[in-house]
Amino acid sequence: MNLLKTASMIIVLTLVGRLLGFFRSIYVGNLYGTDKITDAFNTAATIPLTLFLVIPGAINAVLIPTMRGMLEKDERTGELYHKMLTIVLVVFTLIAALGILFAEPIAMLLGTKGEAMELTAEMLRWMWPSAIFIGLTGLWSSVSNAHQHFFTPTVSAVANGAVVIVGMYLLVPHYGSVGLAIATTLGYLAAMLPMLATLKQFDYSHRLVFHWREDRALREMGERVIPILIGAVVAQATTFLERGFANGLEGGKLSALANANQLVQMPMAIFVGAFTLPLFPLLASFVKRGEMDQMKGTLQKGLAYLLILLLPVSVGFIVYAEPIVRLAFERGAFDERSVMLTAWALPFYGLALYGLAARDLITRAFYALENTRTPVIIGVVGIGVYTIANYLLIPVLDHGGIALGTAISAFSQALLLFVLLWRKIGVLVQKSFLITVLKTVAGCAVMAAALIGVDPWLTALPLWLYMLTGIGAAVVVYFAVLTILREPLVSELLQKVLKRRSAPVRGTQ
Repeated sequence: MNLLKTASMIIVLTLVGRLLGFFRSIYVGNLYGTDKITDAFNTAATIPLTLFLVIPGAINAVLIPTMRGMLEKDERTGELYHKMLTIVLVVFTLIAALGILFAEPIAMLLGTKGEAMELTAEMLRWMWPSAIFIGLTGLWSSVSNAHQHFFTPTVSAVANGAVVIVGMYLLVPHYGSVGLAIATTLGYLAAMLPMLATLKQFDYSHRLVFHWREDRALREMGERVIPILIGAVVAQATTFLERGFANGLEGGKLSALANANQLVQMPMAIFVGAFTLPLFPLLASFVKRGEMDQMKGTLQKGLAYLLILLLPVSVGFIVYAEPIVRLAFERGAFDERSVMLTAWALPFYGLALYGLAARDLITRAFYALENTRTPVIIGVVGIGVYTIANYLLIPVLDHGGIALGTAISAFSQALLLFVLLWRKIGVLVQKSFLITVLKTVAGCAVMAAALIGVDPWLTALPLWLYMLTGIGAAVVVYFAVLTILREPLVSELLQKVLKRRSAPVRGTQ
């Protein structure tokens, strides 16, 4: 498997999907700004979004090591799939039914009250069926990834974003704000459909099997899934805590945090997904074959690539916070106050990028080792760090303290996981990784100085041209510095690009 080629494909498709999700946020902001309707929608959407972040990852973590082990031995995996399909359908249909039944108490638990609680509960009733679609998406994407197929699972994000935007455009004029919720559920339905063709390609049929007790592979997965689910829920618990902290502040700050987080999640999903998706089956295969040196080398390379790609993005969010928010959201009901609230949170969220990425990748290394308990324990520690940080920072930084708490928690978890994995399997990174860190920091410092230095000459330009010129110049300066410093990963990337461009076209002389 060509890591860079696979990562490039995932980056492009994820970028398209995230841009569609971004346009959705622009559409909602244009309609409602940062008022109670937007807060209600963002609060209700927390449920399917959290399920979408938790469930596919949990299924992925237990199913891929098991399936990779079976595939390495040329064992058939169809029966295991049938049993997993049955479990997913039963469990998530029950979850959806209970969610619809208890929509109002759930809305209250999310920190809403009065009219906002009623609107949030109504949106939740329309969103809960998406739990079934999310469960199937998690199962089908995991089966595809186990076969080292990443295209259609990534296309699912594009289908989701496209259907949500079209659905909102068509439904909101007729159903009001509830149309946002209906469109959200239709988007999750659209996300699961592209993978049906992939399952057929790998000769998987769809039938229900309820004989589970005698299946050894299923029993081993069951032993691991509870800690993984707890760990995934713990990892997302900060989302619910964030809602609680933000709902205690002045109106509109929850939506400002959601908008800022939307911007930060775009590079997070693009680059982290591009490396964790293909690396996880690879790490699991190395562990199954006992090739621990290759496993550690692959992990170091993933951490280095993420550092090179994400650290300059963090700097960009700090330097260009306000113009980024203006360009992205300032239209319609999204006024000057909305811009200022969102721009205040964005740099603090931006600081979290590499911590979140490293945490997720190292967690996948633990899962490849079939160690699911350690990430849970560290996740609980992270919640404690996040809560303490919020109580200390909110009085000083207002809702910016909530965003900074996320960064502090993410880096504390990543560092603890790194140390514990080092103790478990030995030295994780070589001297070359530390050199890459120094070169990346130097490149970011030069890039930031260049951005600040040329800013007085760029401010007279229209906002879109100002941003395009500034970001383009930043990218050129950053990679020029790393090239001058002879960073091997950048050289490898450039060689791949140049080789592809210079390759002769077949059939020509």
